[in-house]
Amino acid sequence: MRTGLLHAASITAAVGLYGASWTARSRDRGGLGRALGFAVLTAVGTGAALGGHLAYRQAVGANKTEAVPHLMEPGWHTLGRPGEFATGTGVRRMVGEVLVVVVVVLVLVLVLVLVLVLVVRESDDVFHVPTDRCSHFSGPLSEGEVAGGCVTCPWHGSVFRLSDGWNVGGPTTAPQPTFDTRTDNEGNLQARLPGAS
Repeated sequence: MRTGLLHAASITAAVGLYGASWTARSRDRGGLGRALGFAVLTAVGTGAALGGHLAYRQAVGANKTEAVPHLMEPGWHTLGRPGEFATGTGVRRMVGEVLVVVVVVLVLVLVLVLVLVLVVRESDDVFHVPTDRCSHFSGPLSEGEVAGGCVTCPWHGSVFRLSDGWNVGGPTTAPQPTFDTRTDNEGNLQARLPGAS
């Protein structure tokens, strides 16, 4: 938050200095206008560096799970038998696979994209299934702590509510996609994205 405040302050200062430089130049005070112009350049450069740090180093506002709904095939996906999951602990499972064709300088590359989910058994018949990769910086939630109806990312401490994926703490700004669950006629635990047929 402090870095964001400094970023905003430097951009605000740059706008104010630019206005002062324009005013000085319009009043035939070219030397002062040029000096203020260099101050604008310094303020803009500082703001750009801080903005880059926020976006690329701290991943502020990033959503690494945004593509999940586009990668998932519609319908129910089997995750395993309910007895395979211990109560109160998280288990990583793979849901579906999508073959993506990428053409790179006349070379055809086939990429298999996997969607990983975290399966947490709350009770005998209540399961929570959010995506395993944290929306902030793709940290593995399956390696995080599950407690109090939430899971904490082991990388940067983002906390997500298991029931709906909502971010309740940490640096993340985006919730985790969560899956609907059911047990099919054969007793398998299945999951699908909400609204998928």
